[in-house]
Amino acid sequence: MALLEVKNLTVFYPSSPSPALEGVSFQLKRGEILCIVGESGSGKSTLLRAIAGLLHPDCRIEGEITFKGEKIPPQRGLEKFMGKEVGFIFQEPSAYLDPLFKVGGQIEETCKIHFPDSNCGEKTLNSLRYCGFPNPEEVYEKYPHELSGGQKQRVNIADAVVNNPSLLLADEPTSSLDVSTQKSVLELFLKLKRDGKAVLMVTHDFGVVWEIADRVLVIKDGKKVEEGSVFEIYENPRHPYTRKLVEIFKKLSLF
Repeated sequence: MALLEVKNLTVFYPSSPSPALEGVSFQLKRGEILCIVGESGSGKSTLLRAIAGLLHPDCRIEGEITFKGEKIPPQRGLEKFMGKEVGFIFQEPSAYLDPLFKVGGQIEETCKIHFPDSNCGEKTLNSLRYCGFPNPEEVYEKYPHELSGGQKQRVNIADAVVNNPSLLLADEPTSSLDVSTQKSVLELFLKLKRDGKAVLMVTHDFGVVWEIADRVLVIKDGKKVEEGSVFEIYENPRHPYTRKLVEIFKKLSLF
């Protein structure tokens, strides 16, 4: 059974009669990374946020979402699972982390909301350690402005995984990072995969796709145009739009 199944997901923004997303379907298994790719404005972030339940309430959402075998109202998405069984990783960690509070306290609060009787302080330190901080006690006491961009993103991931979710939703999590820092964050996603987490990631970077994806979902103008394994997409893209994206990547990377 798939961990997450999406069928014919369609999204209408209140300002437009035309759908921003139309009839998108896919499945995601445990221990799998599925990357959603497409140009800016293609609808990939709309898809991720509709699944998470983060779109404006005035949006009209149709279709079916099933998580762990439970059918979820598409208008609400995975809202009731967020923070506990589903973690969300934002594109820009500085916009997510509160500058007025120490990062350890922010992660601990995520734990306390869902598991008030557990040892959230210890879980926070373990989460920071898991995300690559050899000195979690020191990082716990820091404010966001005292951390580098890569450290902030790893704190963001630590917050997303502190409650041991089975699914992670990531919206362009490496786009604001330099190349060396990006590599360390991608290695963390591979670690999450090895530990059985499912990852649904939005990215415009085919380099990221090649590094970590098991499967790829290509979106254009709000519609799914192609889906396949990372090797199928790279070696034998069927849709002209996918071929264009892959050709651009190969020229840029000398792949």
